[in-house]
Amino acid sequence: MSRQDDPGTAQQATSGKRTALLILGIALLASVTTVILALHTSHRTIAADAAAEAADEADLRASLSEWQAQVSAYAQAPEASRAPILLALPSRGEALSNWKARTPCGQDGADHLRAAMDARVRLLEHRQAGQAGGQEPDEAGILATTLRECKAAKGRDVNI
Repeated sequence: MSRQDDPGTAQQATSGKRTALLILGIALLASVTTVILALHTSHRTIAADAAAEAADEADLRASLSEWQAQVSAYAQAPEASRAPILLALPSRGEALSNWKARTPCGQDGADHLRAAMDARVRLLEHRQAGQAGGQEPDEAGILATTLRECKAAKGRDVNI
């Protein structure tokens, strides 16, 4: 009688196949579970990032609005009373520097907006001193461009 004809050997082979299929099924289930968890976490992270970006943009636009109101107050003030207003303008930029961004795009927006605000203060100082000042910075345009470019470049720095 050959080994293959032995009932014990056939039963062991069937049992081994079942065990192998069971292990394969468990591995497949674990893989599917891992993929589902990864997708869920990725979706949750994307939603949190979008909320943080929206909050950063709202904060920056509010800061820009306050800045524009202060610059407008300076422009509308009589020449003799502009000096104290001009001295107060840099504090808005300093407040922006102390602001904590939630996202890299928010930080880029704050940095560019702060640079434009500083350029505006220098321009107004030159004009008040009777010197040629140059071109006025477009703070709103600079902020909008920075945020748009940052959002467009999001994820391009990831190499897989």
